[in-house]
Amino acid sequence: MKKEEIIYELMESVYDLSRQISSYESIPRKYGTEDELYMVEAHTINLIGNKTQTTASELANLTKKTKGAISQMVNKLIKKGLVLKSKNPIDKREYILELTEKGKMVYDFHYQLDKQEYTKILNKLHQFSEEDLLVYIKISSILSENTSK
Repeated sequence: MKKEEIIYELMESVYDLSRQISSYESIPRKYGTEDELYMVEAHTINLIGNKTQTTASELANLTKKTKGAISQMVNKLIKKGLVLKSKNPIDKREYILELTEKGKMVYDFHYQLDKQEYTKILNKLHQFSEEDLLVYIKISSILSENTSK
């Protein structure tokens, strides 16, 4: 198989994976509480939980989304009782975001869920070496750079 054909197949597999992920993310799920959350909400909770305290600006930078989009997301999470927002004592124009106890429950539940899922994936990838996986990460980074412009 020629390199061009391999690249074509690689890109088709990336597009297929993207469609599957998009479909998976569009289904709300419960993460240890009665609230149904979309994956983007659960991942926003993870980003806040990973930092203990953060700001909308930091989340916007991490997710490559606008501050407005992040603010809308955070407001939904506040209404669900998962996130607290308080004035930054150092910069009054900014708010500090942190998880509530309920938000921490979602964070912990999602972490355990990811751990289980990643173990399943790891078991299916046993035939690949660490070097193979690192090459995949490199290729994914290059593809990501190309699609972000």
